[in-house]
Amino acid sequence: MSVRTRARAVLIPAAAVLAVVAACGSDDGGSTGEGDQIELTYWTHTHPPMTELNEQLIAEYEEANPNVTITYETIPNNDFGTKMLTSLSNGSGPDIINMDDSALRGEYIPKQLLAPIEPAAFSVDSVEELEALYVDGTLDGAKGDDGTLYGVPSEFNATAFAINTQHFADAGLDPASPPETWEDVSEYGQQLVAAGHEGFNFVYLHSGWYTQQLQTLLNETGGSILNDDGTGSALTEPESVEALQIWHDLIREDQVGDADTASREATSPFEDFASGRRSMTMIYPWAVEQIAIDNPETFENLQVVPLPQVDPANPSGRWYGYYFAVNKASEQQEEAWKFIEYMTSQHERWLTDVSFVQPLQGWEQSPAAADIPFLEVWSQAYQQGKFDEVGPHWSEVQDAIKAAVERSIFDGQPPAESLEEASEAVDQSVSS
Repeated sequence: MSVRTRARAVLIPAAAVLAVVAACGSDDGGSTGEGDQIELTYWTHTHPPMTELNEQLIAEYEEANPNVTITYETIPNNDFGTKMLTSLSNGSGPDIINMDDSALRGEYIPKQLLAPIEPAAFSVDSVEELEALYVDGTLDGAKGDDGTLYGVPSEFNATAFAINTQHFADAGLDPASPPETWEDVSEYGQQLVAAGHEGFNFVYLHSGWYTQQLQTLLNETGGSILNDDGTGSALTEPESVEALQIWHDLIREDQVGDADTASREATSPFEDFASGRRSMTMIYPWAVEQIAIDNPETFENLQVVPLPQVDPANPSGRWYGYYFAVNKASEQQEEAWKFIEYMTSQHERWLTDVSFVQPLQGWEQSPAAADIPFLEVWSQAYQQGKFDEVGPHWSEVQDAIKAAVERSIFDGQPPAESLEEASEAVDQSVSS
């Protein structure tokens, strides 16, 4: 995989008749329940539906394997990346991690912090057999440049768009004709503001969120953060400037949303939409479940539609995954992989309880998928997605992106000027 990673699109045709992979191993997994006591530690970010199912699965695994104790810790989302990377870098940290693909490819794998996957834990003889269980390309988010695999997906997300149908009705807009372009988002957004709502906005959390949203726009404009060989910045290229210009114009010029008053609640990133304040937002599958649980009234008015495009005739998208992986410093790697196998064998529950897609072959034909709202839209989004690019010292690059966006959106600096500053910082990071 090149430094500037652009994985091929996941092709999951909705009409395909594929057999569902029920599980990669035994129902219980793990040890026999006899022998020495084994203690595992497991860290994740904070997402309440995910946390609840994690706790259930841990209890089940411990009951089936009484010689295993698992200490589970959730870390506030804004602190998660820094705490996890720091702990593994100094040789400590948990046995089992759950981390997004950009961090894995940009930091953890290049720094040799993870243990290669153990196929035997999944009752297969080779990594190739394990890969064959998953939709083509979806494991690339946990691979090193040499093709070594370090994890399996806990969730795999595509990007779509959410609208509040009641807000549309308030503004005299037809929910059956959602915005197809970002110009439409501007036009609709201004009408929604006039009707007393926040029309649209982005999410302003940590640097990872800033970068992934800009990456979504870059995919559509043909821009990039890095040049083709990953040795320097491409942020000053016209296509890259265009991406931030879209963001700037929507918020600063068209005033469809107020960045200053946007929620910073990282546990519920889409709080402004879920609370009924915001009318339109980019969205991922897991957020739909969270809205349904936290805000049933908003969920009643929720409609998920395709992501607006710069060029609807040539649609693009973004997807990302979180992966279960094992700390290279762990002294319990074998048991850690057995526990991960049990977690992934419960893919139906991850889908029904948390709306986490674990992209095993045929997931769309599973009983759980039949009950997923807006499945057709998600299927389309998966077909036109791709992984974000990454490069050396990626956390520093993301910090430069966040600073660039904030200069432009909060301070009003022209996008070209702000990205010029960011470009210098990115060049310094990737060349060091």
